Amino acid sequence: MSGGSIYKPLLAEAQTIRLLRLRPNAFDRDIECELLERPIAEARNRYIAISYTWGNVNATKQVFIACNGVRVLVSENLLTILRRLRHPLRNANVWVDALCINQSDVSERTRQVKLMGDIYRNSRETVIWLGESTPEDEQGRRFSHTCSSTSNKLSQEQGGPLRLVWHGGAADEYMLNQYLQDCLHDDLSSADVPNDVFGAFCLISSLAHGTSSRLLEMLKYDESKLWSRYGQGHGLHDFLSGDVQLLGSRASRVFAGLQRIMSRPWWTRIWVIQETVLSQKATVHYGQLSAPWTMFSEAATRFAHDRQTFCLDLSGAFRGQSTLTTFSNTVLRIDKARQHHQARLDIDLLSLLWRFRPLEASDKRDKIFALLGLVTDWQNRPAMLPDYQMDVCTTFVQTAANIVQRTKSLTVLAGDLSAVLSRKRVNDLASWVMDWSLPCLPVEIDRVASLGLYNASGGHSSPVRLHRQHSILEASGTYVDYVIAVGDVSRHNQISETLAAIRSWNLETQRHQQRRTSYPTGCTYDEAFWRTLIGDIVHTSSGDPHDTRRANGKASCRRATSEDFEAYRAWRMWSRCISRDTLSRTATFTQQDLDDGISSIHYALKTATTSRRFFITSKGYMGFGPRTTQRGHEVWILSNSSVPFLLSATHTPAQLPHLGRSHTIKKCAASPLTTLLRPDGRDGRDAICNKPHGCRTMAGDCFVYGLMDGECVGSSVDDSTMKQVFLV
Repeated sequence: MSGGSIYKPLLAEAQTIRLLRLRPNAFDRDIECELLERPIAEARNRYIAISYTWGNVNATKQVFIACNGVRVLVSENLLTILRRLRHPLRNANVWVDALCINQSDVSERTRQVKLMGDIYRNSRETVIWLGESTPEDEQGRRFSHTCSSTSNKLSQEQGGPLRLVWHGGAADEYMLNQYLQDCLHDDLSSADVPNDVFGAFCLISSLAHGTSSRLLEMLKYDESKLWSRYGQGHGLHDFLSGDVQLLGSRASRVFAGLQRIMSRPWWTRIWVIQETVLSQKATVHYGQLSAPWTMFSEAATRFAHDRQTFCLDLSGAFRGQSTLTTFSNTVLRIDKARQHHQARLDIDLLSLLWRFRPLEASDKRDKIFALLGLVTDWQNRPAMLPDYQMDVCTTFVQTAANIVQRTKSLTVLAGDLSAVLSRKRVNDLASWVMDWSLPCLPVEIDRVASLGLYNASGGHSSPVRLHRQHSILEASGTYVDYVIAVGDVSRHNQISETLAAIRSWNLETQRHQQRRTSYPTGCTYDEAFWRTLIGDIVHTSSGDPHDTRRANGKASCRRATSEDFEAYRAWRMWSRCISRDTLSRTATFTQQDLDDGISSIHYALKTATTSRRFFITSKGYMGFGPRTTQRGHEVWILSNSSVPFLLSATHTPAQLPHLGRSHTIKKCAASPLTTLLRPDGRDGRDAICNKPHGCRTMAGDCFVYGLMDGECVGSSVDDSTMKQVFLV
């Protein structure tokens, strides 16, 4: 910024926002604009909200625009969408956070973030800006004469940008027909532009309307022609897996175009969720191409249905499967939240934090603050509000404590607490607190969503307190056992990898089984082993009467029964067969295969064990914990929790010489002490603590077969028999 500030203070009490008025000019001319102050109620439906990505300020190219007569630096990404939204003849009002909020004023930023939900809810339209095209992107310019609307042609004649618009209705059929005709006359040499983004939009449109077979058959025909040109028969094309495309073919370019769309940073940012979910109308823009969000969501929904119907996640036999799967999963992650919000379903903060944990934010605190506007169920307590005065550690600790108070449980402690992908946890963050700034594997989200099916503490409740000085969480629990053996960790990237991991876990089990006649619960080790592999859970279809999927993020699953062993045996046979299919892994599945529950077992096993470590305890229990699980970790059942936890050991050196003592002494010196949970459900009073505490660290939650339904917490247990646990 140069030449002075463009901002005047907004009234702190009023719901006033700034709008950016774009003055008319031709597409390629410099941007001139001004800021207007308006009450939200007065501005309703009179502006377009922009959803876009800022990018790294230090790495993103910055350019000057003129705002309120002052030269202001903005990102090149923002400049391009302002140019595309500017009208050649009349003013255009938009709202964009980088300019409409004084980002250097922390107080104003906090107040305006609280209004973000209302800002997007009251806009006429939200423009989702994926970014400008590149020379490697086919944008369909050759279709502009036949497929551009009269109004867009007129705007272009007046100096506006070229636009090709999908509307999400029957009118889009003409655009698809024009593209199919172009495919028929392709001379097989137009591969100089590798990313057919226009073709990808046509594919999305055809998926949304249930007519994708026409385009997909055309792409397959195009590939077969190219195979013939290279002197190869048609048969080889059919043997290849769904993700192999012939370089230079139309299919390779269309799916590269779809990958291009989905690789844009917009899809990875946390703020875009609220911006899309709360909008009255959302439109996706990529360069000169645009389409309604509903077209994307309908296409993703239809593909997800087809993939489930044909068990495509197992067979890998569908053309462009992985690209379409990424598209479907990414779009539906956002659209399901949009549907739930529109249906006014109860959505709590913890379920949102997990659902959108893979997304990123420049400010780590925004992983929480960006979702507050979507919460509809505050569980009979005051709503949380964003506060940029708090640092990251304090924000995460406060959020965890707040959720304990709201849920009256320790559910927020469950999940993979460790860093992944070479990332590091926030410095000085307590081990029991989730670092929401870290991403996680999608399968971990599903695993955590299924934990509500367990009841390890048997419904027993004890006080939970927070010692604020050292972020110590005080709880009560029952010590069960300690870990004496650990196995390998598997990512399950290939069936062969999965089978190798299972063999190694089974060998470990057999070595320890020799000392015992039966599993600690009295069942056989074979039964305990297969149930442990699937977390004693079977995933179900949405039509299953035992289905537990809800808007709050619980997975579609049920507890396993003895009858599910036959499905496990069928999966074992299938997995051995498909692991031998080294050419393409394109297995054929009959309806009987699906009826036998192969896909349910496959998904349950991946959910329960991916990136988790197999372990055995000194008493012979087996289970899965976080990949950081070590020998000597203790298994505890904490009150108010549905699952067991692995904590650092406090064995003496005489008991486990290789470990030594690992608890830490923390002394509270006039530390504020807040009671987060009381068994009687009443709010606790704040107090002061001046005592030293022997503290442990938490490795994470775990599954232990035989401990998941309150077996170690009898009906006679009371607070006097529970042990205090202090976690740091």
